Amino acid sequence: MVRKLLLIVVLLFVFIPPTKAQDLTGKWRWNSPNGQVVYSLTLNQISKDRFSGVHCIQNFKRNIEECFTPDQEITVTLVKITENLFKGSLLSGIGKDREMREIQVQYLPLEDRILFNLTMVPKKSFFIPLEAILQR
Repeated sequence: MVRKLLLIVVLLFVFIPPTKAQDLTGKWRWNSPNGQVVYSLTLNQISKDRFSGVHCIQNFKRNIEECFTPDQEITVTLVKITENLFKGSLLSGIGKDREMREIQVQYLPLEDRILFNLTMVPKKSFFIPLEAILQR
C-alpha cells in the first residue's frame, strides 16, 4: 500500500507541469487589435509579495509616446493580494498632467499572460488601456 501511494506521488510530480506562480518579472507587451497602440510593462520583484517597474505606451496614430526606464523612475508598483492577483498603482503623464491610477494585475501562469485593468476609469482622456492581456 505504501509503495502504491509513493508511486502515485512520484507520478503526480512527473506529469503535472511546473508553473511559474507569481513570476511577473520581465517585459510584458500588448498590441491593440488595429496595431496602432503598443503597451508594455517591465516588472522586477522587490520582495516576496511586491513588484515594481515601468510602463511604456506608444500610440502611432496619435503620435504619442510615454515611456520610462527603471533608471529614470518607477511608475508601476504592485502588491500581492491573493495567489496570482496583485493591486497597485501606475503613475502616468508628464509634468503637471501626471496622475496616479489604481491598477489590478492577474497572472495566468498556465498561459504565461497577465490581465491588466485600470480599476477606476478616468473621466478625461487617458492613454493607458483600460484592459489588456499582456504576454512576454
